[in-house]
Amino acid sequence: MVNNGYAPVMIVVSRNLSSHLMANGTLDESATYSMESAGLDNTTSLNLSKLPYPHTIEYKPMLEMIFKTLLYVPIIVLTIIGNTIVIAVVAKNKRMQTTTNYYIVNLAVADCLIALTCSWTHLVDDLTPFWVLGGFFCTFNAFCQVLSLMASVFTLTFIACDRFFGIVYAMKAHFIERRASFTIVLIWLLSIAVASPLIFYRGYQEVQWKDVTESFCMDTWPVNIIHNPETKTSIVDHRARRTYFMFVCVALFFVPCLVMFCAYLVIIVTLWSAQVPGERISKDIKSQTKMRKRVVVMLVIILTVFMICWSPLVGSLIYAEFVHDNLHQFAQWYAPYEFFSKYLAHFNSFINPFIYAGFNNNFKKGFQNLCRGGDTRTRYNTMVSRVDSFQSSTHMTKV
Repeated sequence: MVNNGYAPVMIVVSRNLSSHLMANGTLDESATYSMESAGLDNTTSLNLSKLPYPHTIEYKPMLEMIFKTLLYVPIIVLTIIGNTIVIAVVAKNKRMQTTTNYYIVNLAVADCLIALTCSWTHLVDDLTPFWVLGGFFCTFNAFCQVLSLMASVFTLTFIACDRFFGIVYAMKAHFIERRASFTIVLIWLLSIAVASPLIFYRGYQEVQWKDVTESFCMDTWPVNIIHNPETKTSIVDHRARRTYFMFVCVALFFVPCLVMFCAYLVIIVTLWSAQVPGERISKDIKSQTKMRKRVVVMLVIILTVFMICWSPLVGSLIYAEFVHDNLHQFAQWYAPYEFFSKYLAHFNSFINPFIYAGFNNNFKKGFQNLCRGGDTRTRYNTMVSRVDSFQSSTHMTKV
């Protein structure tokens, strides 16, 4: 049994056994355990190998397994294909290698990471009664889930900053553009830093019963155990884990999304209420302005879809923290809601390439040319590249 020294007592024993050990939000005093390092290094001394498994092992109905498999497998495959094509289109066409497109490629990388590491593990975990993927995927899956979420949030934030300075303060566009490669490296370093605690506080556990080996993947955050000698009960406080997830959900998800929406609101007001000084506006400038608006609309839709797809999962994490911290049982609706919220988050990675193709003719034609085996470097205009070059050479003023 894996034990990295920080597992909460009631979870080390068994998730299913928690109802026996924790009646009314407390640990039963009869449950024997040892505590070290001021309650942070704790291991169970319960011997369960002579006890029969206290619950019936429940398997999903066959129709449900088929339905969920049919839901997940296509989006996993198409997510990898679609986002790989996005990366290939930009890589093969120099004129599309612009600041905004670099960030879009970064989003595509994060989306591929979700499909390769998170989507299929969630499906397998949901369809099996115990965790069957071992210790590596237990830790790696949780790490990649937060890593890809943070990479997406930070990338969308820098896209909003790039558009904000490029349109509202057009003369600073080149200053921002020259730092795109550095920014992308910074995005992944920050994302790794945020996700890294899960490497240490997420672990695989096994409990040997008389008739079955129970295995599961769970959090192993430090806990505080408050003992009440009068009632002979001990309350488990998950303050460290709750603080971490609340920080990720609120400070690193909802707050940046709110800031991005405000930035795009300013961009839209500036762009739609501005004109180039002078009595005549050339057709080229009109075309450039129209394309800039189209790019902004695409980015706003990407952000909106991202929030719609990820908010239910982030909300479920917040709900779970408060319910789990009070040691209450989850409501019956939580399990199907959790599955749906994770599926919706992973669906976002699948839908993004279609948004790019729907609003950017370059990506659309690049997809078509790649599928036909054609040359993506020619035969179509370069909307985003023209827009990016235009933003630094034409300063727009409000009417």
